[in-house]
Amino acid sequence: MAIPAAESRASRPLLTFGRVDRFRVQVGYRVRPDGPAYLQYLLELPVPDDDAPDPADERALLAALEPVVYAGAEVPRHYSLHQHRWHTSWGPSPGAVDLGLMVTLGPRSVTTARAADDSVCAAFLDLLGLAGLADHPRTSRDTAVTRARDATAAAYSLDPATLSLSAEEHHLAENAWTIGIRTTSGRTFEVEVGFVDGYAGSVRVRDEGRIEVSDSVGSE
Repeated sequence: MAIPAAESRASRPLLTFGRVDRFRVQVGYRVRPDGPAYLQYLLELPVPDDDAPDPADERALLAALEPVVYAGAEVPRHYSLHQHRWHTSWGPSPGAVDLGLMVTLGPRSVTTARAADDSVCAAFLDLLGLAGLADHPRTSRDTAVTRARDATAAAYSLDPATLSLSAEEHHLAENAWTIGIRTTSGRTFEVEVGFVDGYAGSVRVRDEGRIEVSDSVGSE
């Protein structure tokens, strides 16, 4: 007996979030609650083929991220937390989950930047442990450049096509790269790929503002 079309559609949901193929955590530090982030950290974690999204993992994930909210202080700082999940039926685009945490750190200084680095590094190391990622292959220059450009674009909502390299440095012993990124408008970023334990999926992006260029013309 033929199954009515309505029953067939009901047994096979059309709208689903699909499987999760990529999980990305983004941490940002800003001077004030309504200001932009001047430090951004991104961690991409692969999801094994046989894994299904497990809501119980959320508790472990947030617990691992708690040091980020303290950033060297004895009391937690103000923060904003959001989670975004997307999936498309068009093309081979992967299903992705993005978790964003924005923390108010106060005025920029060497001390606060170091506290932010230490806190994020500790949290990301815990997340890498939860994901079972211990050994990290060598990161090639091409991979580092691509990661730096993509991370900067994702962190600051920029078009990757407008980003160019301004500097690069390879830290061989740490399996890390420091990449200078510049926009067509002169905005500059310092990007470290392999920020945590040499893992290429961990990236720090520091917004260094704009470089003003002036031309002086002598009198004839």
